[in-house]
Amino acid sequence: MKQVKFVCFLVLCALLLTTGCTRDDICDPATAVTPLLIITFKDNANITQAKSVTGLSIRKNDMDSTLVLRITEPTDSIAIPLDTEMDNTELLFILNDDDNEETTNGDVLNFTYQREETYVNRACGFKTTYTEFDTEVEEDTANWITSFQVLQTTITDEIEAHLSIRF
Repeated sequence: MKQVKFVCFLVLCALLLTTGCTRDDICDPATAVTPLLIITFKDNANITQAKSVTGLSIRKNDMDSTLVLRITEPTDSIAIPLDTEMDNTELLFILNDDDNEETTNGDVLNFTYQREETYVNRACGFKTTYTEFDTEVEEDTANWITSFQVLQTTITDEIEAHLSIRF
């Protein structure tokens, strides 16, 4: 008799656990959420040729200088977040970031855009898409970024690159 009660108790607990959650309680990884900015790196001499970058750090260009991304392995593309609270993001792209200030070269990129928020569902919240995307490189005496090309002015997904940086 005790075993029957125990089995009934386990079945009841399992039933409560499975019916307590709805589909809307968990954000499905396949659900489209706020996209990251996809940047590819190209060779300045041959703009169709991908060029790998190593030793790249990306930091917010503010008082805190928060690290956004650090690349230690060679790569020719990256994905970084844009600010969802403001219509611009200013980042410092530091090449050869090895804590030796003599070889370190940093360029400031200012990304401007318009934000559009769309409600996805209760679990995922809101999705931000970016329109009228544009980029500007702050000029200094030793820019390592020689030029760039905005590939898409509307950022809705992470399927294709949005910006190409040449160096």
